[in-house]
Amino acid sequence: MKEMGMQGNGHDALLKELEGIRDVYRLDVKQFVAFLREKKLLIVEGFRQYAKWLEQEHEGKRYSPATINRKLAAARSRVRYAFKHSAFADSLQRKYHLEDILKSAKLKKIDAVVVSPATVLDLEEARKLVWHTKGKAIRLMITFLVRTGVRVSEMLHVKLDDVTAGQGPVARVRIRGKAGKERTINVKKDFLKQITEHFHGRTFLFEHDGRSYSRVSVTNRIKLESLRILGREVSPRQLRHTWAAMQIKKGRSVNAVAAALGHSSPGLTAQMYSSSGPQPEEAVLDLEEVTRMEPARDEGSPDKKENFR
Repeated sequence: MKEMGMQGNGHDALLKELEGIRDVYRLDVKQFVAFLREKKLLIVEGFRQYAKWLEQEHEGKRYSPATINRKLAAARSRVRYAFKHSAFADSLQRKYHLEDILKSAKLKKIDAVVVSPATVLDLEEARKLVWHTKGKAIRLMITFLVRTGVRVSEMLHVKLDDVTAGQGPVARVRIRGKAGKERTINVKKDFLKQITEHFHGRTFLFEHDGRSYSRVSVTNRIKLESLRILGREVSPRQLRHTWAAMQIKKGRSVNAVAAALGHSSPGLTAQMYSSSGPQPEEAVLDLEEVTRMEPARDEGSPDKKENFR
Protein backbone atom coordinates (compact mmCIF):
# COMPACT_ATOMS: atom_id res chain seq x y z
CA MET A 1 0.00 0.00 0.00
CA LYS A 2 1.27 3.44 -0.89
CA GLU A 3 2.18 5.29 2.31
CA MET A 4 -0.09 8.09 3.48
CA GLY A 5 2.67 9.64 5.60
CA MET A 6 5.01 12.36 4.42
CA GLN A 7 8.77 12.40 4.39
CA GLY A 8 10.93 14.87 6.30
CA ASN A 9 9.34 17.63 8.34
CA GLY A 10 5.83 16.62 7.28
CA HIS A 11 6.26 13.11 8.65
CA ASP A 12 7.76 14.37 11.90
CA ALA A 13 4.84 16.77 12.32
CA LEU A 14 2.44 13.86 11.81
CA LEU A 15 4.19 11.81 14.50
CA LYS A 16 4.05 14.74 16.91
CA GLU A 17 0.34 15.09 16.20
CA LEU A 18 -0.23 11.40 16.90
CA GLU A 19 1.68 11.68 20.18
CA GLY A 20 -0.31 14.73 21.21
CA ILE A 21 -3.73 13.07 21.15
CA ARG A 22 -4.88 12.72 24.76
CA ASP A 23 -6.71 9.42 25.16
CA VAL A 24 -6.35 6.07 26.91
CA TYR A 25 -3.66 4.99 24.42
CA ARG A 26 -1.34 7.95 24.95
CA LEU A 27 1.44 6.15 26.85
CA ASP A 28 1.55 3.16 24.48
CA VAL A 29 1.47 5.47 21.48
CA LYS A 30 4.70 7.08 22.67
CA GLN A 31 6.43 3.71 22.31
CA PHE A 32 4.97 3.17 18.84
CA VAL A 33 6.08 6.61 17.66
CA ALA A 34 9.54 6.14 19.19
CA PHE A 35 9.81 2.87 17.23
CA LEU A 36 8.89 4.64 13.97
CA ARG A 37 11.47 7.34 14.59
CA GLU A 38 14.24 4.94 15.56
CA LYS A 39 13.66 2.71 12.51
CA LYS A 40 12.98 5.71 10.23
CA LEU A 41 9.74 4.10 9.04
CA LEU A 42 6.55 5.58 7.64
CA ILE A 43 3.44 4.76 9.58
CA VAL A 44 1.90 1.79 7.71
CA GLU A 45 5.11 -0.16 7.16
CA GLY A 46 6.09 0.85 10.68
CA PHE A 47 2.93 -0.77 12.03
CA ARG A 48 3.76 -4.06 10.27
CA GLN A 49 7.24 -4.15 11.75
CA TYR A 50 6.09 -2.93 15.16
CA ALA A 51 3.59 -5.81 15.40
CA LYS A 52 6.42 -8.29 14.77
CA TRP A 53 8.71 -6.46 17.20
CA LEU A 54 6.15 -6.73 20.01
CA GLU A 55 6.36 -10.53 19.83
CA GLN A 56 10.11 -10.59 20.26
CA GLU A 57 12.10 -10.83 23.46
CA HIS A 58 13.24 -7.52 24.97
CA GLU A 59 15.95 -7.48 27.63
CA GLY A 60 15.27 -11.12 28.41
CA LYS A 61 11.51 -10.65 28.73
CA ARG A 62 8.47 -10.94 26.51
CA TYR A 63 5.28 -8.91 26.61
CA SER A 64 2.22 -10.68 27.94
CA PRO A 65 -0.65 -11.35 25.49
CA ALA A 66 -2.74 -8.65 27.17
CA THR A 67 0.08 -6.10 26.85
CA ILE A 68 0.64 -6.96 23.17
CA ASN A 69 -3.09 -6.56 22.48
CA ARG A 70 -3.17 -3.18 24.23
CA LYS A 71 -0.11 -1.89 22.36
CA LEU A 72 -1.49 -3.13 19.03
CA ALA A 73 -4.79 -1.37 19.73
CA ALA A 74 -2.91 1.85 20.46
CA ALA A 75 -0.90 1.63 17.23
CA ARG A 76 -4.00 0.76 15.18
CA SER A 77 -5.84 3.78 16.57
CA ARG A 78 -3.10 6.12 15.36
CA VAL A 79 -2.77 4.50 11.93
CA ARG A 80 -6.53 4.93 11.44
CA TYR A 81 -6.34 8.51 12.64
CA ALA A 82 -3.54 9.27 10.17
CA PHE A 83 -5.53 7.71 7.32
CA LYS A 84 -8.70 9.60 8.25
CA HIS A 85 -6.79 12.88 8.00
CA SER A 86 -4.84 11.98 4.86
CA ALA A 87 -5.47 12.74 1.20
CA PHE A 88 -6.58 9.11 0.75
CA ALA A 89 -9.44 9.26 3.29
CA ASP A 90 -12.19 9.16 0.61
CA SER A 91 -10.79 6.07 -1.13
CA LEU A 92 -12.73 2.98 -0.06
CA GLN A 93 -10.24 0.75 -1.83
CA ARG A 94 -7.35 2.15 0.17
CA LYS A 95 -9.40 2.04 3.37
CA TYR A 96 -10.21 -1.66 2.91
CA HIS A 97 -6.58 -2.41 2.06
CA LEU A 98 -5.44 -0.59 5.19
CA GLU A 99 -7.91 -2.54 7.35
CA ASP A 100 -6.56 -5.79 5.92
CA ILE A 101 -3.07 -4.72 6.97
CA LEU A 102 -4.21 -3.75 10.47
CA LYS A 103 -6.13 -6.99 10.96
CA SER A 104 -3.17 -9.07 9.76
CA ALA A 105 -1.58 -8.40 13.16
CA LYS A 106 -3.66 -10.90 15.12
CA LEU A 107 -4.65 -10.28 18.72
CA LYS A 108 -3.36 -12.80 21.23
CA LYS A 109 -5.71 -15.21 22.93
CA ILE A 110 -6.08 -14.44 26.61
CA ASP A 111 -7.35 -17.13 28.92
CA ALA A 112 -9.86 -15.80 31.40
CA VAL A 113 -8.40 -15.50 34.87
CA VAL A 114 -10.72 -16.18 37.77
CA VAL A 115 -10.60 -13.23 40.13
CA SER A 116 -9.49 -14.34 43.56
CA PRO A 117 -11.74 -13.42 46.51
CA ALA A 118 -8.60 -12.01 48.16
CA THR A 119 -8.51 -9.20 45.56
CA VAL A 120 -12.12 -8.14 46.23
CA LEU A 121 -13.07 -5.79 49.04
CA ASP A 122 -15.87 -6.79 51.37
CA LEU A 123 -18.61 -4.36 52.34
CA GLU A 124 -16.95 -3.12 55.50
CA GLU A 125 -13.67 -2.47 53.67
CA ALA A 126 -15.53 -0.58 50.92
CA ARG A 127 -17.23 1.57 53.56
CA LYS A 128 -14.01 2.34 55.39
CA LEU A 129 -12.13 3.24 52.22
CA VAL A 130 -14.82 5.66 51.05
CA TRP A 131 -15.49 7.20 54.46
CA HIS A 132 -11.92 7.75 55.59
CA THR A 133 -10.12 8.80 52.40
CA LYS A 134 -8.45 12.18 52.93
CA GLY A 135 -9.15 14.84 50.32
CA LYS A 136 -12.48 15.25 48.58
CA ALA A 137 -11.08 14.91 45.05
CA ILE A 138 -9.61 11.45 45.51
CA ARG A 139 -12.59 10.37 47.62
CA LEU A 140 -14.97 11.29 44.79
CA MET A 141 -12.79 9.32 42.37
CA ILE A 142 -12.77 6.24 44.60
CA THR A 143 -16.53 6.54 45.00
CA PHE A 144 -16.99 6.76 41.23
CA LEU A 145 -14.89 3.62 40.70
CA VAL A 146 -16.74 1.68 43.41
CA ARG A 147 -20.14 2.74 42.07
CA THR A 148 -19.50 2.08 38.37
CA GLY A 149 -16.78 -0.56 37.94
CA VAL A 150 -15.04 1.44 35.19
CA ARG A 151 -11.28 1.41 34.67
CA VAL A 152 -9.37 4.34 36.16
CA SER A 153 -8.21 5.47 32.69
CA GLU A 154 -11.81 5.39 31.47
CA MET A 155 -12.95 7.48 34.42
CA LEU A 156 -10.28 10.11 33.89
CA HIS A 157 -11.17 10.53 30.21
CA VAL A 158 -14.90 11.07 30.72
CA LYS A 159 -15.76 14.45 29.23
CA LEU A 160 -18.63 16.68 30.26
CA ASP A 161 -20.04 16.19 26.75
CA ASP A 162 -20.22 12.45 27.47
CA VAL A 163 -22.92 13.00 30.10
CA THR A 164 -26.55 12.99 28.98
CA ALA A 165 -29.03 14.01 31.65
CA GLY A 166 -32.31 12.70 30.25
CA GLN A 167 -35.35 12.15 32.47
CA GLY A 168 -35.39 10.89 36.04
CA PRO A 169 -32.61 10.67 38.65
CA VAL A 170 -30.10 8.81 36.44
CA ALA A 171 -27.78 10.23 33.78
CA ARG A 172 -26.20 8.30 30.93
CA VAL A 173 -22.41 8.51 30.75
CA ARG A 174 -20.45 7.46 27.66
CA ILE A 175 -17.30 5.48 28.43
CA ARG A 176 -14.45 5.09 25.94
CA GLY A 177 -12.99 1.64 26.53
CA LYS A 178 -10.22 -0.49 25.13
CA ALA A 179 -9.63 -0.56 21.37
CA GLY A 180 -11.80 2.53 21.03
CA LYS A 181 -14.99 0.65 21.94
CA GLU A 182 -17.65 2.78 23.57
CA ARG A 183 -20.35 1.83 26.05
CA THR A 184 -22.82 3.68 28.25
CA ILE A 185 -23.28 3.42 32.01
CA ASN A 186 -25.83 4.91 34.40
CA VAL A 187 -24.77 7.30 37.17
CA LYS A 188 -27.02 9.11 39.66
CA LYS A 189 -27.40 12.79 38.82
CA ASP A 190 -26.95 13.93 42.42
CA PHE A 191 -23.58 12.19 42.54
CA LEU A 192 -22.49 13.76 39.24
CA LYS A 193 -23.51 17.13 40.67
CA GLN A 194 -21.12 16.61 43.60
CA ILE A 195 -18.33 15.89 41.12
CA THR A 196 -18.95 18.88 38.87
CA GLU A 197 -19.33 21.26 41.82
CA HIS A 198 -15.97 20.17 43.24
CA PHE A 199 -13.85 19.92 40.08
CA HIS A 200 -15.41 22.75 38.03
CA GLY A 201 -14.22 21.04 34.84
CA ARG A 202 -14.45 22.79 31.51
CA THR A 203 -13.73 19.69 29.41
CA PHE A 204 -13.34 16.64 31.65
CA LEU A 205 -15.55 15.43 34.47
CA PHE A 206 -12.45 15.03 36.67
CA GLU A 207 -10.22 17.96 35.83
CA HIS A 208 -7.52 20.24 37.26
CA ASP A 209 -6.03 23.30 35.57
CA GLY A 210 -7.89 22.46 32.37
CA ARG A 211 -6.35 18.98 32.11
CA SER A 212 -7.35 15.44 33.02
CA TYR A 213 -5.61 13.81 35.96
CA SER A 214 -2.69 11.42 35.56
CA ARG A 215 -3.70 7.76 35.74
CA VAL A 216 -0.46 6.88 37.53
CA SER A 217 -0.87 9.65 40.11
CA VAL A 218 -4.48 8.69 40.87
CA THR A 219 -3.56 5.01 41.12
CA ASN A 220 -0.71 5.75 43.52
CA ARG A 221 -2.92 7.97 45.65
CA ILE A 222 -5.58 5.25 45.92
CA LYS A 223 -2.91 2.75 46.97
CA LEU A 224 -1.58 5.13 49.61
CA GLU A 225 -5.04 5.82 51.03
CA SER A 226 -5.97 2.13 51.12
CA LEU A 227 -2.66 1.27 52.80
CA ARG A 228 -3.34 3.87 55.46
CA ILE A 229 -7.00 2.92 55.96
CA LEU A 230 -7.10 -0.84 55.33
CA GLY A 231 -3.50 -1.80 56.03
CA ARG A 232 -2.88 -3.00 52.47
CA GLU A 233 -2.62 -1.48 49.01
CA VAL A 234 -5.75 -1.62 46.88
CA SER A 235 -5.56 -0.81 43.17
CA PRO A 236 -8.29 0.74 41.01
CA ARG A 237 -8.58 -2.64 39.28
CA GLN A 238 -9.56 -4.19 42.62
CA LEU A 239 -12.31 -1.61 42.99
CA ARG A 240 -13.53 -2.65 39.53
CA HIS A 241 -13.45 -6.30 40.62
CA THR A 242 -15.32 -5.40 43.79
CA TRP A 243 -18.15 -3.78 41.84
CA ALA A 244 -18.41 -6.67 39.38
CA ALA A 245 -18.28 -9.44 41.99
CA MET A 246 -20.93 -7.67 44.05
CA GLN A 247 -23.29 -7.38 41.11
CA ILE A 248 -22.87 -11.06 40.20
CA LYS A 249 -23.47 -12.17 43.79
CA LYS A 250 -26.58 -9.98 43.98
CA GLY A 251 -28.02 -11.92 41.08
CA ARG A 252 -27.75 -9.14 38.52
CA SER A 253 -27.86 -10.21 34.88
CA VAL A 254 -24.43 -11.38 33.71
CA ASN A 255 -25.17 -9.81 30.33
CA ALA A 256 -25.81 -6.45 31.97
CA VAL A 257 -22.67 -6.66 34.13
CA ALA A 258 -20.55 -7.64 31.12
CA ALA A 259 -21.93 -4.71 29.12
CA ALA A 260 -21.22 -2.27 31.96
CA LEU A 261 -17.65 -3.58 32.29
CA GLY A 262 -17.04 -3.49 28.54
CA HIS A 263 -16.31 -7.22 28.35
CA SER A 264 -16.55 -8.86 24.94
CA SER A 265 -18.41 -11.88 26.28
CA PRO A 266 -20.80 -12.48 29.21
CA GLY A 267 -19.19 -15.91 29.52
CA LEU A 268 -15.87 -14.24 30.29
CA THR A 269 -17.53 -12.16 33.01
CA ALA A 270 -19.24 -15.16 34.60
CA GLN A 271 -15.99 -17.15 34.60
CA MET A 272 -13.94 -14.32 36.10
CA TYR A 273 -16.25 -13.66 39.03
CA SER A 274 -17.78 -17.06 39.66
CA SER A 275 -15.99 -17.51 42.99
CA SER A 276 -15.27 -13.90 43.96
CA GLY A 277 -16.81 -11.46 46.33
CA PRO A 278 -18.89 -11.71 49.50
CA GLN A 279 -21.30 -14.45 50.40
CA PRO A 280 -24.87 -13.95 49.14
CA GLU A 281 -26.14 -12.91 52.56
CA GLU A 282 -23.54 -10.14 52.63
CA ALA A 283 -24.53 -8.81 49.25
CA VAL A 284 -27.91 -7.37 50.15
CA LEU A 285 -26.42 -3.88 50.50
CA ASP A 286 -25.70 -2.18 47.20
CA LEU A 287 -22.29 -0.58 46.82
CA GLU A 288 -24.03 2.65 45.92
CA GLU A 289 -25.58 2.58 49.38
CA VAL A 290 -22.14 2.02 50.87
CA THR A 291 -20.81 5.16 49.20
CA ARG A 292 -23.93 7.20 49.92
CA MET A 293 -23.20 7.17 53.64
CA GLU A 294 -21.75 10.34 55.16
CA PRO A 295 -17.93 10.20 54.70
CA ALA A 296 -15.37 11.24 57.27
CA ARG A 297 -14.31 14.87 57.20
CA ASP A 298 -11.18 15.66 55.27
CA GLU A 299 -7.93 15.75 57.13
CA GLY A 300 -4.68 17.08 55.75
CA SER A 301 -4.70 18.79 52.36
CA PRO A 302 -7.61 21.16 51.61
CA ASP A 303 -10.27 20.08 49.11
CA LYS A 304 -9.32 22.48 46.32
CA LYS A 305 -5.55 22.07 46.55
CA GLU A 306 -5.07 18.36 46.22
CA ASN A 307 -1.43 17.26 46.45
CA PHE A 308 -1.58 14.96 43.44
CA ARG A 309 -2.03 15.45 39.72
